[in-house]
Amino acid sequence: MNANQNELVILTTFSRDPLIPLVEEFKRLNSGVEVKVVHRPTSSSMKLINNQYIEDIDLVLTSSPLVISRLTMQEKLVDVATSFKAPLSLSTYILPKPNKVVTIGYSGAGVVWNRDYFNNHELPEPMSFASLTDPVYFGHVTMSTPSRSGTTQLMVESILTQYGWNKGWQIIANVGANLATISSRSFGVADSVAAGSIGVGPTIDSYAKNLKRKLDYIDFRHDEDLTLMPTYIGFVKQKTEDAYRQRFVELLLSNEIQTAIQTNTFAKYSVNDTKLLHGKHVVLDLDALMEREHGIIHLYDVLITQQLPQLQDAWLAIIQARKRFASSKLVLIELDHLQKRLFSPPINQSEFLHSMQEIFSTQESGNTHEPEVRAKLAQWQHTVKTQRESTINNVIQSVRDLVQGAAL
Repeated sequence: MNANQNELVILTTFSRDPLIPLVEEFKRLNSGVEVKVVHRPTSSSMKLINNQYIEDIDLVLTSSPLVISRLTMQEKLVDVATSFKAPLSLSTYILPKPNKVVTIGYSGAGVVWNRDYFNNHELPEPMSFASLTDPVYFGHVTMSTPSRSGTTQLMVESILTQYGWNKGWQIIANVGANLATISSRSFGVADSVAAGSIGVGPTIDSYAKNLKRKLDYIDFRHDEDLTLMPTYIGFVKQKTEDAYRQRFVELLLSNEIQTAIQTNTFAKYSVNDTKLLHGKHVVLDLDALMEREHGIIHLYDVLITQQLPQLQDAWLAIIQARKRFASSKLVLIELDHLQKRLFSPPINQSEFLHSMQEIFSTQESGNTHEPEVRAKLAQWQHTVKTQRESTINNVIQSVRDLVQGAAL
């Protein structure tokens, strides 16, 4: 990835395909330039920026404020020109230091669904991420995970911000129990829905918009419980200035590209488009995000990813018991208690933050792979996972006992 004078190297957490029209236009306007797009998921980008390869990269293009903020903390980004300053209307959602990023657009997030699939399964239209907790969606949902997708991490953080720690995790775990599959990438959610292999899932609007242009049975609804996600560009500190990166950003902010940015495959809202900037979307706090960045990733995997079959079994047992004893008020009340127990987090927020501080206090430069950190993290994961397994098994047994007693 060594950069040279006629080369522009872009590290991005976005998939390559949507960037192709922008890259091709830039190459058309700058004869002889070679553009390399290095795609990495957010977690892999974090690893890449912690080694020498970051010096061979000119620009970082991402919707992750965490990637940009880590680079800023490590003093690997230069200040951007004041002429690149984003409109004030978007500033609430720009989480990194504004002098370290250029904002070239933004996305919203919500739920995408396949109308034909919904008609075939007689499912109601989803209204929001939280609406996917409805048992009617059991086995019809897919989503990615914070460990595999930076945008999914922002969605999870949005729910925790909007509803608080306990209620937020209850919603997240309940949606998790309705999952049929876990997508390996964030764009895989919309692709699976479009293919008809699954019915619905949370996604950023960019993927849904591209599919809606081609497929008339795809629907999407924005969710104000989910934050808006600006698209950031950071200028990596170099020994010599690269004129191409300045020109590339100028192109992205040009009237021509900003006008087309929503209708081309990049599918972002222009920085000048205020359609979603009405102040109702969740606003995240960068300090809170960074304080629990790694912990949220691991907690989600322990609570949902690693426990999915057992979680599904327990939830299905509750669903079936509700149907069987729909007329029994006492049984339904007890099932409500068991449902809350099933989906409540096994650790409160203060305990969680204390554990994260103990685990990651020794790490250097954001490196989560140091032996001491790994050992502490593994012990914490084992403890939480054991507690979680015990809770799920107890809920399953309690439902069985309740059903047997009610049937007598």
